[in-house]
Amino acid sequence: MIAVPSRTSRLTLLSAVASLLLGLAAVGLGIQEDSVAAWGFGAACLLQVPPGLTVWHRVRQGLGNRGLERERVTLRVVSHVLGLLALGMSLAALSAWMGGRTPQSSPATLGLAFLALGSLMSLWLAKRGLADLHPALEQDATRGRVLVELASLLLLGALLGRSLPWADAVAGLGMALRIFLLSRALAKGTAVAAACGGCGSCGCG
Repeated sequence: MIAVPSRTSRLTLLSAVASLLLGLAAVGLGIQEDSVAAWGFGAACLLQVPPGLTVWHRVRQGLGNRGLERERVTLRVVSHVLGLLALGMSLAALSAWMGGRTPQSSPATLGLAFLALGSLMSLWLAKRGLADLHPALEQDATRGRVLVELASLLLLGALLGRSLPWADAVAGLGMALRIFLLSRALAKGTAVAAACGGCGSCGCG
């Protein structure tokens, strides 16, 4: 167990709540407007809620080995679902592009993209300063950075989509690639933790 700042617990919980709210809003908007980038971003946010809550629980327990197995299982499941999400987004984006179903960005999409980027960026910057305390916090900060990258793609697609109808599909493809890379990283991370048999940092004893 290690000593962590008291704000770490609040920060990890706030991140999970933000991912939940942004995810629900983006999925709903994406389905309503037939936007692959929006519903894909929302689904990616929702899939970060379980790992976020697992990290929050471990922080409350002092970041010892208690809860490590549950974190590994959670990340393994999430990595598989993220891989399926990346595949589904790729197929949906290609289908929309070739089929001419290219929605034009609405003010609601732009507003959500700005809100998501601003809030997720703030959370990631705060978590980045705690990443050196423990591998679990470092991985949590990395997942937060990926959400910032996805929000940036959503905003870029929404801005370009005002004049380029195919921008949503292109943004969706870019998100799919980044989500696939995240799924591979999560799967690799669980394998490393299993090999270490401890906190995820080899040599920790």
